[in-house]
Amino acid sequence: MGWNTVIMPRPRRYDAAVRERLLSDAAMIAATEGPSALSARRLATESGTTTAAIYTLFGGMDSLRAALTAQSLQDLGRSLSTLAPEADPLNQLLKLARAYRTWALAHPNEYRSIFSDALGLAVRRAGTGAVRTVVAPTVPISAPEVFLDSVDEAWQAAMAPLNQTLRDGLASGALQGDPESSGALCTAVWATLHGTVSLELAGVLEPTLASLGSEMGAELFFDGTLGRMVAGLVTGAATDVPQA
Repeated sequence: MGWNTVIMPRPRRYDAAVRERLLSDAAMIAATEGPSALSARRLATESGTTTAAIYTLFGGMDSLRAALTAQSLQDLGRSLSTLAPEADPLNQLLKLARAYRTWALAHPNEYRSIFSDALGLAVRRAGTGAVRTVVAPTVPISAPEVFLDSVDEAWQAAMAPLNQTLRDGLASGALQGDPESSGALCTAVWATLHGTVSLELAGVLEPTLASLGSEMGAELFFDGTLGRMVAGLVTGAATDVPQA
């Protein structure tokens, strides 16, 4: 080997353990400080590796954030799918709704980050076959298909317990409506849950109630909203969803 021979360093290998550590540390940062605290340099330092590991294993921070979104959705889905089943679909619906709120309040930053550009892009792409711009993304998302697929799959799995409960209730006659409309009804029920929970997490629900002269707390308001929703499902008022 001559003096002029250039010895190239061997490419650094990053294994599954590094990938899991990056995901775990990213989840911790996002959960404790919020998604905005997550950067490639910060994460690499916390994980004892280099930013090259992030780009090698994930392709970039967009893909890592998409992986985190899928991970949070999977955790939310498990909290719903592992509930003990109730014979009465109405009781099961109430149990699912309360478990949804409980998870969101216990994981506020994860809940907020779930409803990110990654989820919006994944769901729009899966639902239409192409990206349909509804709201301009707050940041560009360039996650590869495999990461967006994992987000969409986790989202569908998280919604499955609620959708199945409504489908079962409609099929049995416990709820009024066409079983084929369960998807639209599930979306309507979820939108109510998400809106109420998001307002509570934002800290504006109870102050708004108070400013309007109500002494009702967030939990009582949530239960009251659920009660009215369930009453509508029983009478059929809540199942009058427009048909495509």
